[in-house]
Amino acid sequence: MDIRAYTAADREGCLSVLDSIGGTGRAEFAAYLDGGPRYFVAEHDGRIVGCGGIGAGQLEWGMVHAQMQRQGLGRFLLFYRMREVGKLGDFEHVQVRVPRGAAGFYAGQGFREAGGEGEWVVMTKRLAVCG
Repeated sequence: MDIRAYTAADREGCLSVLDSIGGTGRAEFAAYLDGGPRYFVAEHDGRIVGCGGIGAGQLEWGMVHAQMQRQGLGRFLLFYRMREVGKLGDFEHVQVRVPRGAAGFYAGQGFREAGGEGEWVVMTKRLAVCG
């Protein structure tokens, strides 16, 4: 498996990952991708199986294809992105906003709930240990 920078040619593959998990916000995700984000894709056998972005002190739109979950790919992609956030600046914490159903995954990686509303949870983790 390889992780590399996103290109416009990856757009449909990333949308397919979102579709595989029954994710909502397809139009918002497509607009996000079209905006030229700092985004990464995980490939396996020439197929996009995961993707995720970063911003200043935050993680954005991270996901793994439903058929590839529970194999360590999500964790690998998460820590890759945390390392990349650390390269953007001197951030003490990294933050992510996730659906409540994904909060357990992040809690298992050391994130703590810091707020949220409705079906969304904001989680945070000290970044210093990843630098």
